[in-house]
Amino acid sequence: MARTIGTPGESAATRGLLWIGLVVGGYLLLIVPICVWVLRDLGAKSGLLGVLLGLVAIATTLAFRRKDVAVAMEALREGGNFLKGARGEVLVHQALRALPSEFIVFNDFHPIDAASGRPAPWNVDHIVVGPTGVFVLDAKYYRNPRVPCAARSTFSAHNVRQAQRNALDLKTGLTKWSAGDLERLFVVPVVVYAQPDARLDCLREGSVRTIPLRLLVGEIQSHAESAIDQEKAGRIARVLYAQIGRDLQYSFKSEMDAYGELSKTARYAARDARVALAATAEAPASTPPTSPPTTCPLCGGRLVRRVARFGERAGKPFLGCSNYHSSGCRYGYNLDE
Repeated sequence: MARTIGTPGESAATRGLLWIGLVVGGYLLLIVPICVWVLRDLGAKSGLLGVLLGLVAIATTLAFRRKDVAVAMEALREGGNFLKGARGEVLVHQALRALPSEFIVFNDFHPIDAASGRPAPWNVDHIVVGPTGVFVLDAKYYRNPRVPCAARSTFSAHNVRQAQRNALDLKTGLTKWSAGDLERLFVVPVVVYAQPDARLDCLREGSVRTIPLRLLVGEIQSHAESAIDQEKAGRIARVLYAQIGRDLQYSFKSEMDAYGELSKTARYAARDARVALAATAEAPASTPPTSPPTTCPLCGGRLVRRVARFGERAGKPFLGCSNYHSSGCRYGYNLDE
């Protein structure tokens, strides 16, 4: 199971509730005093007819301010879209949990600006780091399951551009946060459609993957274009973890520590492999054993096996020249037996 850091959909849900709360609160502040006045004053003086006349006056006022009502309804729809987006992020988070432990997921990644100490103006729904690369996920949730290509839909085109922008922002951030160490890192932008039975006309828009939620885990695991080793994945995760708020770091410290152990093990294994390779390269080449000669290199006579009777090698075998008795050749070849 993948390690996860952060709460999915937190920013989107907060913005959605804020939009809806502002609209509802504003109209309550406008209508409630009028309703109280109608029921208390007109109702008390004129009875039911006064109440009806007051309600007609409210409806007439709203009718003349149709633009304000349209703006309010648009704000309500925008708030609803944020809430649907938060729901999509939760569903994507649940799917990403099925990834192996070699992966770590940052949900609702919102880096803290080092200069001001405040959250940066951009955030990412999900960041996935693992042996198959670094992925930036933008979660979407629409009522209609069919998603047309970007060339035929302004919504799809907007989603593709947003995913590209998120990938560029993250790549720029990683380069800055790592002091240039991660400058050449490739970040894969992905748009995930989380609505049930999503049907996409295009599964790729240039460099952006556009996929339904049911294919997400398989796409990440099978991706091979930007593979990295576990040691580098751990280094990227540490850089990302250092950019989030201190309270969030404290809440998810155990998850980061567990993922860090994998990176540490991989780092030690890579070090041991390098040491072993260096030792092999420096080791002198072993000379193959030589077979004993069969003829005397001095006189060309045949060598025969004998056993020394005197000296330091007494009792040990050697090869002596067969011409020893005839010509006095004293050549000998010691045998290590």
